[in-house]
Order: sequence, then C-alpha cells, then structure tokens
Amino acid sequence: MTTDDSGPDAGRARSFGAVAAAYDAGRPTFPADALTWILGPGRLQILDLGAGTGKLSKAAASLGHDVVAVDPSEEMLALCRRVPGIDTMVGAAESIPLAHASVDAVLVGQAFHWFEHARALPEIARVLRPHGVLGLLWNNHDTVVPWVRRLHRAIIGEDFLAGNDEFDPMPILLQSDLFSMVETARFRHWHDLDRNGLRQLAQSHSRVAVLTESRRESVLEQIDAIYDSTARPPEPLRVPYFTNCYRTRPSDLANYRRTLDAPLAPPL
Repeated sequence: MTTDDSGPDAGRARSFGAVAAAYDAGRPTFPADALTWILGPGRLQILDLGAGTGKLSKAAASLGHDVVAVDPSEEMLALCRRVPGIDTMVGAAESIPLAHASVDAVLVGQAFHWFEHARALPEIARVLRPHGVLGLLWNNHDTVVPWVRRLHRAIIGEDFLAGNDEFDPMPILLQSDLFSMVETARFRHWHDLDRNGLRQLAQSHSRVAVLTESRRESVLEQIDAIYDSTARPPEPLRVPYFTNCYRTRPSDLANYRRTLDAPLAPPL
C-alpha cells in the first residue's frame, strides 16, 4: 500500500505484498455509513488509492459506485481483482495513472500515512474533478476494551509504548493550499474473527511482517493467548473498531491549476 521506496519505513511499507492473503482475511472492512458520510448521494466514479486487497473498493462498489483500485503491489491487487466490477491498476500515489479531472472522489483507507505527501497531494488534486472529494479513513482498535488494548499492544509493540501508534493527517491537510476545509467523523463497527483469523490480523501489520521469524512467532503466541482467554467458541471473537474519517475538497487554487493543465477528461 505504500509508494515511497526511501526512508526508515520503506521496509515496512514494502512488506504488504508478502502478507496479502493474511491482510485480506484478517483486516476489517469499512462501514457503509462512513462512506456515505464522505461521498454523499449519487453514483460516483471513485479512485481507491493505496487500495491493497480492495477492502475499501469492495465497500464502495457495494454502494453502487464505479471504482478503480490503484496500488503499487501486484500481490495485493491480485486479490482485489476477484471482485467483479472493480478495475485495478498498478500505480503510486505520487504518480497516479489516471487522467486530469477524471474521478469524483479519491478514497484512501489505511494508506495515507505511507504516501510522500508533497508529491501525492498535487496528484490527488490533479485527478479530482472540480467539486470532487478526498476521503481518508483509518480503522482503529477500540483500546478502551482491556483485551483489545492487550491485542493492540502486542501488534504495535514499541510504537505503542512510545505513543506513536496513531497517525494524524490533519496538519498535512491544513498546510496544503490544494484542499479546503477539513471535516472529521467517527464510526463504530465490529469485525468477527476465529483463532486463525486473529493470527492473520496480527500478521497483516507491517510491524509484525518485518520481524525475524522467531520474534514474529513470539508475537503470534501472545495473540493466541489473548484469543484463548477471551473467545467463547464456537462464537466468533468480535473485535471492536472505530473508523476515523477525514473529508475535504479541492481548493480554488487547485481548481485553477487544473484548468491550466488540461481539459476535463471523459468518464472512465
């Protein structure tokens, strides 16, 4: 889901292709009411940027929207292609393989923090139509629940202890002259998992994926212990989440620049 090949997080960013199956099986979807809040009424042409295995693409398509999913990982997109009606393209947020003003909305689920923002934001503004919308979404564990807090701590590790386990895009959006007022909302939902599913959830996180085999197995043993002490089989374990959403639109400056660059593109 990442696009930047440099910097201290480059290894983690490139780790998702190797855990694509675990990501698809273990990660939650995004709640429909969150997408409705971002997108509003009507049938839209949507770019799911940093789409991964298509969790967000599938949710948007189920609401009747036309979706193109873009991600740099061929392994991730291979799972997204199994869903009828979703177009896929290998590409990066810093160089989006779409025409100027070609989509009504750009959605980014669990991926914006991996982008090189100085390059990605102009690209997002370029492909959006004048009254389009940029929506950013993150699924976060509800760590008020004690066992979920233990789960989150086991997965996140040192970043949890340092308080670096959540990313805030607001300063980046507010500093950009390409986007206007930013609105926020939060939505609750749950993700049902069995014992292996909880393992796959942990394996899908980049912090776990880049560990040595012995350290990764140690984390997974902690995950198994949490499941065994919490779940009540045959009922699935309900993992509570809240989805943080950010909604903004191209600024007048972005719209002006677009008119200088190219005419409006035809529909996808």
